[in-house]
Amino acid sequence: MRIPFFLFVFAAALQAQTTELETYIEVRSGTLPIILTVPHGGSLKPANVLARRYGVTGTDANTVPLAELIIEELETRYGGKPHVIISNLHRTKLDPNRDLEEAAQGDPIAVAAWHRFHDSTQKACDNVMKKSGMGLLLDIHGHRHLDQRVELGYLIKGDVLKHSDAELNADAALIASTCIRDLDKRSPQTFAELVRGPQSLGGLLEFRGFRCLPSPSKANPTFMAGYFSGVYDVAAHGSRTSGTLSAIQIECPWNNVRDVPENQRRFAIALADSLGVYFEVHFGRKLK
Repeated sequence: MRIPFFLFVFAAALQAQTTELETYIEVRSGTLPIILTVPHGGSLKPANVLARRYGVTGTDANTVPLAELIIEELETRYGGKPHVIISNLHRTKLDPNRDLEEAAQGDPIAVAAWHRFHDSTQKACDNVMKKSGMGLLLDIHGHRHLDQRVELGYLIKGDVLKHSDAELNADAALIASTCIRDLDKRSPQTFAELVRGPQSLGGLLEFRGFRCLPSPSKANPTFMAGYFSGVYDVAAHGSRTSGTLSAIQIECPWNNVRDVPENQRRFAIALADSLGVYFEVHFGRKLK
């Protein structure tokens, strides 16, 4: 029986689209209870994907090579790799860190790429939770604020970070609305300590030479200063509404972190070392 020619054409077109999406959204499976997402580091501008008409379109330069170094350092220390989802599309074509309407703005290929990014991320989250019972997603970004600190986003607005530790610890509604809701339940430390204490991620990174916000040295942003508290990715895949997979948006400054390979490596080493301590203290388990 002969297969109609149009079926061959359809199959070829489907295969081409699948290969295209795999190029646009890179997905790697891992073994550690850590997921790295890199939504804004891509450079591809395919002509068959319409340009976005509104929203932020700037690239977070060097976040992809930075993520590659983080992967290397995690494997060196803990004998396994994180799960990784990278958008290779330029932000003028797709912004995975927004809801579908703003992210893809109706372009069918961008819509499919958005779904691949988030379906793959959720699949990685589900796999980590099934295997380890808990885990951590790190959403890697870059910023150019005047205050060149590593900004850690937990879905807590900058003005709320101005509250005292006692106020933060007593605000059950706030804690429940963060992307580290489950981690707060696991950690033996208070919520305020988890966010900006010496053994918070900011505190651990500062101990290793990288100024952070929030952290013991900088509890909240200065008046009128920029601060990214987290957006779509950590809200959609963290433990805000359910699950045991918590998430943190990591906004890396240009100076001394993303600018040159030597500084990228230094930060990757500091983050990998910090995560080993972070998991022991707050998750109650070793990464290795």
